[in-house]
Amino acid sequence: MKLIQYFSGITLLLLLTACTKAPAPDYQGTWKNTLEDPKLENALVIAKNGENYLITNTLKDKQTGKTEKKNPVPASVGQTGLLQVHAGSTSVDFAIDEKNGNLIGSGSIYTKAK
Repeated sequence: MKLIQYFSGITLLLLLTACTKAPAPDYQGTWKNTLEDPKLENALVIAKNGENYLITNTLKDKQTGKTEKKNPVPASVGQTGLLQVHAGSTSVDFAIDEKNGNLIGSGSIYTKAK
């Protein structure tokens, strides 16, 4: 009887351990595109919206200083921990590089603004 309880306890512990996942990184903040453009500065503003996120793409004209903000796009953290932006029928994944803290996605690299 004790042997059955022992194996049941181990099985329960393994199931609980398998269900836990590592916490997703915090994607909140302003992320500046590292691509140098002589005319425009590009940044993503990522804000928490409940359990999900809203991403606003901002473009700033370097000459005039005028900033254009695109409509916020919904995003959520998938099971893999990647930030998934839902744009119509497709989605774009973003990830934070653990080595340098950069945000990588959509063919660009972003650094967190201070």
